[in-house]
Amino acid sequence: MYRYINITKRWLRDLRIIFIYRIKRYERKGYQNEINIDYFLKNRFSKEYEGQKSVALAITTIENRAGEKLLWIDELQVIRDEDKGKGIGSYLLRQIIKNARERDLPVALSVKPGGVGGKRFNQEELTNWYAKYGFVNEGGMMILRP
Repeated sequence: MYRYINITKRWLRDLRIIFIYRIKRYERKGYQNEINIDYFLKNRFSKEYEGQKSVALAITTIENRAGEKLLWIDELQVIRDEDKGKGIGSYLLRQIIKNARERDLPVALSVKPGGVGGKRFNQEELTNWYAKYGFVNEGGMMILRP
């Protein structure tokens, strides 16, 4: 029963995020056959020409690391303090995982607390946050296999 309540809460939170924000994904070829995929979450009700800044962003790359092709998360960040703790980072991470699964790629990252506006999580809290989504520590990086 408790699991269904959590799923319902997450679904409602995602529905709110989808209503308020729009996600833009830009994909382009990078250096040495890498594919760069950038995600930007912006307020749906702001005009583009008003110099609107992103609420959250993720910079990812499909690349070979240690002989394995994977989707590497270079950066995942909710920019403003007032937007933190609302599930925006979780939503963005789930979109990245969904994209990687469509390509049958593992998702990997290095846990580094910090970013704009100071630290929200310390090293241990951030590692635990990624672990909630199925990431495990392998050779100094967190990885989620398909």
